[in-house]
Amino acid sequence: AIQGSGEMRDYDTGRWGVAFVFSLRGSVIPKALAWAVLGALVSVAVHFFIHTADAWNARVYERLGDNLGSSQVWTGYNFLLGFLLTFRTGKAYSRWWEGGTLLQQARGEWFNAFS
Repeated sequence: AIQGSGEMRDYDTGRWGVAFVFSLRGSVIPKALAWAVLGALVSVAVHFFIHTADAWNARVYERLGDNLGSSQVWTGYNFLLGFLLTFRTGKAYSRWWEGGTLLQQARGEWFNAFS
């Protein structure tokens, strides 16, 4: 099948009927794995920096003090994250509810057309 032609893909299911699960052709796993590995590398780097730079951080805090306002930054981040999560959840629920309403309306119109 030609990619993007709108044709149905044919998968070889194998002897037991589950071989297609392990196929990378047409799968999102390679792209998702690339992002996952990138995120894992960044988190390992941050973890390494935090746990090996304690002495350096102590010297910086002695000179600057805790002027970074880390508690205020954390509070602002949590507020923004909570607000966005609540807004997006409400928006998704309203779209779902609207879809259900339109589906019931279409069902009613089909019922009336055939009655």
